Amino acid sequence: MASVTHYASLLVDGEEVYGVATLIAGGYSFRPEGSRAVRLVSSKDVNLMLYGLCDLADAQYIADELRGGPVGVCLSRAQGVA
Repeated sequence: MASVTHYASLLVDGEEVYGVATLIAGGYSFRPEGSRAVRLVSSKDVNLMLYGLCDLADAQYIADELRGGPVGVCLSRAQGVA
């Protein structure tokens, strides 16, 4: 079974640290970007912010890049004005 992994941030000593949070029994394991250190975080911890599933976010990023990046995506959408 594939693990459930989110892009996330964690407030540590008043500083927001970005990384990846993986769902485990009882909460999440949080690994900051560029680090191998892992911190166990309760699923009820208000300092943990989950942004999106890594596999879905990565797939959407690739799809958007194939459409010309942020500008290409913006210009390709039908913008209806009432």
